Amino acid sequence: MDLSHEGEPFEADATGLPVVDVAGCFPGRRSAADLAAFLVRAGWSSRSSSWEGYEVQSPSARLEIEPSDDGVLLHGQADAGRLDALVAVLSARGLPFSVEFYGEDGALVREVRVGPAELAARAAPADLAVPAELAAPADPVSPPVRPRQGLRQRLTDLFTRKG
Repeated sequence: MDLSHEGEPFEADATGLPVVDVAGCFPGRRSAADLAAFLVRAGWSSRSSSWEGYEVQSPSARLEIEPSDDGVLLHGQADAGRLDALVAVLSARGLPFSVEFYGEDGALVREVRVGPAELAARAAPADLAVPAELAAPADPVSPPVRPRQGLRQRLTDLFTRKG
């Protein structure tokens, strides 16, 4: 299923910048479709490349996203001058990840590992953190937060409720 055909394509020769190979992983049980949909919302284009994989691209990178037993793998090419922007987009997902960039000679150019501690530090800087005594108490009666559902699932839930 194609998520989007819009957006500027990645053309390695158009920018004149060196191109690096990208290899990365979002560990854990994650969906390649969720990551592709996130990148589409960030302005990338996406198309299905296999039964469960997606090809996503922006003006700065072209990546393949594939599910695996260890999580979601991503690999492809990116402009060497825009690696910080790519890392920022991947960080915005709010999940731990690791990504490596390799030059044309196969040598490691840069490695980025973002774990839960780094994500927590980015989400709530120390000077903006709310002290524990001022934090609102947890409401035990509020319903659990449910993930976003498609229309079909919401209708099914609506018509199959008991009581």
